[in-house]
Formats: sequence, structure tokens, C-alpha cells
Amino acid sequence: MEALVNAVSEFLAAIFARFGFVGRQRRRVNIKEDLALLDALRESPEFGSDSTATTHLTTHINNEIARYAGFESKREIEWGSVATAFVFGIPAAYVTYKLNQDGFSWFSLIPGSIAAFMLIGGLGLLLNNKDSEEQEKDG
Repeated sequence: MEALVNAVSEFLAAIFARFGFVGRQRRRVNIKEDLALLDALRESPEFGSDSTATTHLTTHINNEIARYAGFESKREIEWGSVATAFVFGIPAAYVTYKLNQDGFSWFSLIPGSIAAFMLIGGLGLLLNNKDSEEQEKDG
């Protein structure tokens, strides 16, 4: 059954790629459309070449061309935010451990939730290496 599902999905992917709905051809078409829009923005009197819309579109086109060429940009890890999350998260986890050492205490939920949020957030910042613009397109 799994082989049949894989065969059907590969067949549909090939058809969609052939007609330009997915894959490199579609990306090239999008880049051409964006370049035409950029030319129209630069020629318009409202926007011009110094407007923020033109700047953002130029950045978007540069990112798309880099992605098309195979150069994926990785986001820099924000070490200050990671360190802050662990500086607050680890002591809160220790306080939670000490409060629960002799049995469960309802008061331990406060530092426990702080510890959980800080440590999960710190790990998320540490392990996530995609750009936010790529995340918006993926999700």
C-alpha cells in the first residue's frame, strides 16, 4: 500500500512540476513576474526607486534568486536572547525542583511554567535556523 501511495504522489508531483505549479520552473516564473513588478514600481511617480516598497521587493527578489541558485541563508543565532532564556529558566527550574522535593506544591506551578517557557523558547531560538520570511512561506 505504501508503494502505491509513493507512486501516485511521485506521479502527481511530476505532473504539477511539468505544468509549473511546483519546482524550479515556477520559481523562475515568480522571479520574472517580480522583476516586471519592480520595473513598474521604479517607473511609477508614487513609488520610484527610493521607496520602501521597491527596497522590500528588491530584497525579496534577491532572496528568491539565492534560493533558486541553491544558496540558502541561515539566520544568525541570537545569543543574547538564548542566554537570557537560560539565565531565567534554569534558576526557575531549580526553584520548582526544590519546592517539589518533599511532595507536590501548588506554588511550584508558577516557577515551573516560567522555567518551561524560558527553556523551550531558548531551545527554539537555538535550534531554529530558518529566516522568518521562509517560515511565513512554509507555514
